[in-house]
Amino acid sequence: MFRCNFTVVTEKKRCHNEPFMKQYSNIIVTGSMAWDTIMDFPHPFIDYFQQDKLHQINVSFVVDNLEKQMGGTATNIAYGISVTLNTVGKSKPDIYILGGLGKDGGDHLKFFKKNNIKTDGIVREKKLYSAYGSVITDIKDNQIWGYYNGACIMGKNADFARYTGSDSLIVISANHPDAFLAAQRHAILHGIDYLYDVGMALTWIKQKDLENGVTQARWLVGNDYEIAAIAKRLKISVAGLVKKGIAVITTLGNEGVRYDYAIDSAAVLLPVSAHSVARCRRPLRPRHLSHKTIKVKAYDVKKVVHPTGAGDAWRGGFIAGIVSGMDLEYSLKLGNTVASFAVETYGTVNYRFTGEQLFKRFDKVG
Repeated sequence: MFRCNFTVVTEKKRCHNEPFMKQYSNIIVTGSMAWDTIMDFPHPFIDYFQQDKLHQINVSFVVDNLEKQMGGTATNIAYGISVTLNTVGKSKPDIYILGGLGKDGGDHLKFFKKNNIKTDGIVREKKLYSAYGSVITDIKDNQIWGYYNGACIMGKNADFARYTGSDSLIVISANHPDAFLAAQRHAILHGIDYLYDVGMALTWIKQKDLENGVTQARWLVGNDYEIAAIAKRLKISVAGLVKKGIAVITTLGNEGVRYDYAIDSAAVLLPVSAHSVARCRRPLRPRHLSHKTIKVKAYDVKKVVHPTGAGDAWRGGFIAGIVSGMDLEYSLKLGNTVASFAVETYGTVNYRFTGEQLFKRFDKVG
């Protein structure tokens, strides 16, 4: 068990004064379940691109290492939540994956069962293979991805109504477009809190769908490039998003994480989620929202083996903190801590830690 006195936020739930940290009965993780081919290129990519020929690229990268690993955003995030809750969680809400898995998905199902991730909501596809991703990482940790959606398309047929309720937390992460938007529509239609991880979908998502997904999210998460791209497309700053009641999480790699949010400065007791204020139709009194920022430094990893999967591990740690009743800053620190273990292993779901190991690193984060 994790030896730390985490702060649990409790308060009577009312529309006009909802607690910042809500209690969730289950976690629904949507996204891809895939196989990943991970390759390492021992030089900087930029040395092999001609700036005056970027309109006509023809480049080959000869790698010096290749691994095939189980992965996918849903796989990675659900595992991160599970392995963290098994170490720190006093309460352990059910973790469900809702998505499409192909005819080669037997190993995924065994893995989920082993790690207490419920598979009831997975839609099996008997003809298509599961999703497949290939990534080349250069010596500067820059990455080039190629991706095949495969059976992920079946995620559009997931029975969201069966597994979600008003006290669920949904994670919406990279997936086949039809499956991604099905999860988004359900969460918005039923007013269910969701963490919106739209980064990898920015290449295909339409403007209206992006705007709806972002503005209704409980949390918007992405790296600094993704958050900047979202802000540019929506023609709004991070501060503008915060004013709309959206908590914006920007992961910064080895520099940690930045969390931008709004609180009700007129609240008498605890900071009130601006998200709840924005959704409340008839507040009992005028609200005065103030923009706040929390920055948490990363754990100083001495030897980074591979960065792939660190972001998903961060999401798993953060969500585990939230659903365990930890306060906001502790949850952010927990995300940073879990991510530090992920970069020390090859593959996205091969890291593990004991409570003592986690506590030792957590104490040095921030």
